[in-house]
Amino acid sequence: MYLLSGIIVLLGGITMLVLCCVLVYFFISLVSRKGFKRVLQKHEIIEIMVWTGLILLSLLLIVQQLWFVLTPVVILMVAMRNLQRNNLKFKAMLGEDK
Repeated sequence: MYLLSGIIVLLGGITMLVLCCVLVYFFISLVSRKGFKRVLQKHEIIEIMVWTGLILLSLLLIVQQLWFVLTPVVILMVAMRNLQRNNLKFKAMLGEDK
């Protein structure tokens, strides 16, 4: 009985997470299109979502003082920043900068 309840709660949590991600995806797209008059590509919207999640997770970990969990998050942030910088350099080399 407890296993069935746990599975139902787990499926409900996953469903809510997926629904929230889809809503945020379309909300970011709508705000960028209407507010900033700029159409973002799919990977740019997903990058905004990942950055927001990492920043909120790192703030939560700082408040709870879980430094051993915060270290991989910071390393991931540094790696993502380096990847973003390399992508910008590559776009500038190819002349795709608009």
